[in-house]
Parts: sequence; C-alpha cells; structure tokens
Amino acid sequence: MVAMMWDDGDRWRMHDQGAGWLMVLLMLVVVIAVVVAVVAIVRGTTSLSPAAHPAPGTRGPDPRAILQERFARGEIDEQDFRTRMRALDDTVT
Repeated sequence: MVAMMWDDGDRWRMHDQGAGWLMVLLMLVVVIAVVVAVVAIVRGTTSLSPAAHPAPGTRGPDPRAILQERFARGEIDEQDFRTRMRALDDTVT
C-alpha cells in the first residue's frame, strides 16, 4: 500500500512539456468567453434608448404631440381627438 502512494514522476511529464500552460490559457479563454456572454445578455435585455427612459428631472414625450400623431395616423377620429385635447387642457395646472 505504501508503494502506491509514491509518484513515479510520469504524471508530471505532460506539465513539463507545456501542457500546463495550455490548460491555463484554455481556462482563461473560457472565463473571458463567459464574461463576454454575460455582458452581451445584459446589454441585450436592457434598453438604452433615451425615449424609453427619460433623464431624471425631465418630462417624457409631450402628450399633445402623441395625440396629434395618433390623429394624423388615423388611429382616432376628430371627435375623439378634440375630447382628449380638452381633457389634457383641463389637467394642466
């Protein structure tokens, strides 16, 4: 049993030939790939457009402009447009 615990040196031969450095480089490549993948996933799931997230302290898009665009595209009729514009005018303080 004691003889089995001793190393005859054969398993270190591969390390001496540069395979150890190859393993280190391979692990480094894998770690970098994982970091790049995580960054890509995070960037892909978050929106960086300023329209989606207005800056703190600023107002979002103008509701009247949105209403005018919807009227121009034909999404709402003139009666609905005028009713909504009056409602917006009534909410201005």
